[in-house]
Amino acid sequence: MSSLTRFFSRLFSGTNSPYEGANDSPRRSRVPGAGPRDAHKDLSPAVRSKLVQNSRFLIKNSGFLREMVDSMAIYAVGDGFKPQAASLNPEWNRAAELYFSRWARHAELTGRFNLEECERLACKAIDIDGEIFIHKTKRDGRLAIQLIETHRVGDDGATPGTIDGIKLDALGSPVAYSIMLDSGKYKTLPADSILHVFSPDAVSQLRGFPTLQHSINHMRDEGELLSLEKQALKDNADISRVLTSGREDGDDEGDFRIGSKANQPEHSDVDDLQRIMGGKLVRLQPGEEIKAFESNRPSPVFVGFLDHLRRDSAQGLLPYEFAADSSKLYSAGVRFTIAKADRKFSARQTLLIDRMLRPLWLWVIGDAIISGKLEAVENWTEVNFTTPRRVTVDAGREAAQNREDVKMGLKTLSDHFAELGCDVHAELETRAREMRLIQDIAAKYNLPPQLLFSAFVSGELTPSPKAS
Repeated sequence: MSSLTRFFSRLFSGTNSPYEGANDSPRRSRVPGAGPRDAHKDLSPAVRSKLVQNSRFLIKNSGFLREMVDSMAIYAVGDGFKPQAASLNPEWNRAAELYFSRWARHAELTGRFNLEECERLACKAIDIDGEIFIHKTKRDGRLAIQLIETHRVGDDGATPGTIDGIKLDALGSPVAYSIMLDSGKYKTLPADSILHVFSPDAVSQLRGFPTLQHSINHMRDEGELLSLEKQALKDNADISRVLTSGREDGDDEGDFRIGSKANQPEHSDVDDLQRIMGGKLVRLQPGEEIKAFESNRPSPVFVGFLDHLRRDSAQGLLPYEFAADSSKLYSAGVRFTIAKADRKFSARQTLLIDRMLRPLWLWVIGDAIISGKLEAVENWTEVNFTTPRRVTVDAGREAAQNREDVKMGLKTLSDHFAELGCDVHAELETRAREMRLIQDIAAKYNLPPQLLFSAFVSGELTPSPKAS
């Protein structure tokens, strides 16, 4: 068999493989796209731009998708991440954390956003645009970050070796990024000044795509179907009664007249009947009948179909029951859904910490050490970040278990406060100040210190009435 014959044989009869998934069939459409290749070739600039365009349209018009994106930002970022320096010098750790928190208040270049707001914007950009770029720069001699949206990074057509706005070296490492300015011209920024925040799905992927991309067609179809169904429902709601007739002599004098008064047979006087019986009477011709019109739209089948579209759209981002409707879940299902959502939030937090916050810590604190504002200590690069309080369905039970774990030494105070979204240093400092205040006031009035914070709770003392 010649090579040409083998080619046409495979083209029209499939691969004839024992793997059914590799065989073509006239009963199935062919899978679009080319054969396996680098991910950045499948995600071409035109494809990525179209995905972002559709995703931004849907986030403006779909309450369901907007709720999912907002839920991810609320529970993953919350009120922001707090740094915890992990060097061997406790005093330096507090000084570095204070320096970073002061810088974070005005971290963004334009002064419109603090670092917490930048974290939320970055979290939303990952879902809507697939990525965000952070430019490390300066303003008036002070370090600042500039948020660059995905449509600002692209090819200028004049820089060789650039793939979708990213210039790579021989090993495939980013060397520079091509940024579009307001004037329409492009500016090249070195790679060490750019943080590319996205969640890669493949080794050869260079740019991010919207997390919502798989639900774009579903949500567009839902919007169009809902528009048509709402219009049909309005049309049905405008019709209250239907007149049916077996007569064939309808005239064209009105929408509701059948026959003519001259041809009507003898009948009882309607005015006399209304006067005697009250209410409203309708006089019909023989063979006519008036029925109340009842619409069956939207049908249960249609509602179930929309539910399927939304469930499939939520896959990969958040559990559908968490984002939309948990009414059908029982206790075990609720716990599983919350646990799964919590894993999603933890994954997003890890992404933001590794690709955004930890590099910013090294940049800001490193600059402070170079400028002499902070001294260089051993392991100054080590830092952890406390995340917002974890979502839970059994807050009371888990709080009691946490107390027992801390009491038994199975969990450190740092881990305990980190799960609550608090800083262990700040909490212990606050508690120490309160204990000192209790001791001072107890000594002033010659009372045991424990009475000031435990007696009222245990019921040993009754508050004295205020003097009139």
